[in-house]
Amino acid sequence: MMLSWLRRAILYRVYRKTIKENFVTDKKEGSKKLKSIAVILDHRLGIEKEYFKEIGSHFKIPRANIRVLTFFQSPKQINESNYNSSCISRNVSSLGVLNGVVSDFCSQGCDVLINFYEQDDLYLKYISAKTHKKLSVGFKSVDHVINDLIIEVDAQNIEVFVSECIKYLEIFFNSRK
Repeated sequence: MMLSWLRRAILYRVYRKTIKENFVTDKKEGSKKLKSIAVILDHRLGIEKEYFKEIGSHFKIPRANIRVLTFFQSPKQINESNYNSSCISRNVSSLGVLNGVVSDFCSQGCDVLINFYEQDDLYLKYISAKTHKKLSVGFKSVDHVINDLIIEVDAQNIEVFVSECIKYLEIFFNSRK
């Protein structure tokens, strides 16, 4: 218990430093067209990945350019079909070193990162902060510093979230033409 607390305390300090660094560096002006979407999905919400593919299909993004990283509480919850797109807290060291799937996910980068989690979970926030993105979307219940766009709906109402997300992304990317 004490070791877990210490690990989280150290990671929290690393997270705050990462947020400050990201805040200082301006996001590069990218392309006017939405080409890639990445999603950090909390398994506890019970939402299927296919909903995010729907957002991608609306913008005519190839399925290969839509990546979903699912965060699980325990490695026992991960099945073989999810193995290459799933992570647990052990994928983030207490010093903030990312390994395995998480490292690949964060370094690949994307136009839009959807932070699909409601709990203010340090591991999820850190992964989000480390992901290279041009725009991040999330919920109001999470640290506002990591999201550029906050959609205020219940996470369980995925259809409303998808339609709102599409609406705002259309506005953002069309206004940049």
